[in-house]
Amino acid sequence: MLGLLRRKGRRRLGKTKRDQKRRDKKGRILRNGESQRKDGRYAFVYTDCYGKQKFLYSWKLEPTDSLPTGCRPCLALREKEKNIQRDLHDGIVPYGGNLTVLDLVQKYIGQKKGVRHNTQANYDFVINIIKKEEFGTRRIDKIKLSDAKALLSCKQMEEDTVPFTVCVEL
Repeated sequence: MLGLLRRKGRRRLGKTKRDQKRRDKKGRILRNGESQRKDGRYAFVYTDCYGKQKFLYSWKLEPTDSLPTGCRPCLALREKEKNIQRDLHDGIVPYGGNLTVLDLVQKYIGQKKGVRHNTQANYDFVINIIKKEEFGTRRIDKIKLSDAKALLSCKQMEEDTVPFTVCVEL
């Protein structure tokens, strides 16, 4: 009988501890991966598609929160979480990852199946040009539209014809 009472007491203690939720300084319940730092900033921890742990930070937890004085306007943490989770679910690498211009071009051309011999030769020609340029080794999230246009105009000046074309939607 005494053992049964002890087990009930333990179970009751464990249940109350398990029912406690993590809360921020304003008393709101924090979700999995969310935390609040000592300076008041919110952090979210997630694992990217490469298995590395990444962090997101924001001064606001919800979009309706007010910013502390002296802080730049930013998205709320839960909005950032939603964007990252959507990108991870869709298989998109957040912030470009370590993807270079050459990797992106090879990935795009690798999806083209059943092309004619001449088309494949032109694809290989473009890849060889990008391999020779410093532009091909740059990370895709650091490239601007003006950088790509500068590369094309530079190549056009070297030769009278454009070596390859880039379709850009504005």
